[in-house]
Amino acid sequence: MLVSLANNLAFAHYPKTAGSSVATWFFQTFPDAQYVRAGDPHTHVRRSLACLTGGRSLSALQRLQFFSRTSNWRHQTQPTAGLETSIRIFGIVRPPFAMLASLAAYWRRVPPMKAPNNRFATAAREGRFSDFVRLATSGRLPSYRKFFDVGGPAWANTRLIHFEDLETGLQTQMNRWGIDCRFALPQVNCRPSGSWIPDPEGALDARLQAAVRRHFSWYYETWFDEQMPRATCTTPHTQPRWERPRQPTRMPLQRSRHRS
Repeated sequence: MLVSLANNLAFAHYPKTAGSSVATWFFQTFPDAQYVRAGDPHTHVRRSLACLTGGRSLSALQRLQFFSRTSNWRHQTQPTAGLETSIRIFGIVRPPFAMLASLAAYWRRVPPMKAPNNRFATAAREGRFSDFVRLATSGRLPSYRKFFDVGGPAWANTRLIHFEDLETGLQTQMNRWGIDCRFALPQVNCRPSGSWIPDPEGALDARLQAAVRRHFSWYYETWFDEQMPRATCTTPHTQPRWERPRQPTRMPLQRSRHRS
């Protein structure tokens, strides 16, 4: 997770949701920006908050478990009590099947010597897409609910933006928070033209399709509704809030140019 303490703002980067583009913009916009855990851009919200607060955001038992790892003894920033209920966090969600296909394609491009023991990389390079998805949904890849700590101490100040409406949604949210900044997302870590899996959902059998929907059930319950466009929504802290377009008909979704 990226954090700018001067602006009381953090970006929770879920893999393959245009996070590299957003992270580049974040560093360019906020001079004090830094990762909560150096070298780990994808640290989930609960662990990031524990690092930022010195474990104070956790229960007593969770705090003991947290500090049982020596890697959690080192902090990039000075721990601040109460930060878990005041910091503003934003993140991005993407349709799960497209996200999984993009993640598998990424690991296929990574040279074996760079990730010799990474099971994701091995499954993507040597197995089928179905093998990769089976590994991801078995617990190797956190769900959106778990990664963003839905219902946790920072959830009231967390806003999620849909991948298909990234630039407009992010600009709108920055305006709502009163953050005046220049906004232009760079293209970073973009996928080459074409797609390894043109139809990621159709490439899986019914059992694996159900496993993906079950693993990402919160996404489908919160974000997916055939009567409402996915491209014009941001999350509140309680129940889904949808911003309907001015036109009564459903607008076609446009793919974002930013990939990561």
